[in-house]
Amino acid sequence: MKDWQVAGVSLLLILLPVLPALADNFPAFLGASIVGFGIAVYFFWTYKPWANKDNAVVSLYFTGIFSFGLALAVFLVLPLHPRPYGIVSIVESVPFFISFYFATKTIWRGLFKRDILYLADGYFAFVLTILIGAIIGRFLHNFYELIVLYTGFLTMGFILMFYFRK
Repeated sequence: MKDWQVAGVSLLLILLPVLPALADNFPAFLGASIVGFGIAVYFFWTYKPWANKDNAVVSLYFTGIFSFGLALAVFLVLPLHPRPYGIVSIVESVPFFISFYFATKTIWRGLFKRDILYLADGYFAFVLTILIGAIIGRFLHNFYELIVLYTGFLTMGFILMFYFRK
């Protein structure tokens, strides 16, 4: 594809879900996002990310641009009623997740080794523990539960950091 064709398709994939969401019209969003989903699946199927690394990157680009448009559409309707938009967006983002897996397949093998916890002298284990605690704390709303949860995960993070320090 030529550069201007890639730019045009990219702009189309972003604007298809965004414009109906900007107008707060869910049926139009559903129709336009199905058209965009069809275009993204066409590129996904044409470039077959499981074939080789170059195809995975091209497929990741087009499905990622469409997923970005869906995420932007959900962001625009966030104060109004984001749930139906979010459900449609997560379902139509499945090709992006598949392309992302195939594009980063070689990284995943090396990422989940025990040596990664020793990264930055144990600081990575500390940050990972704090991040897990923050994600769990996102679902709690009581102040006293949050205090106990955050201090527990902070203490556990420091213990892990000292354990994995070289």
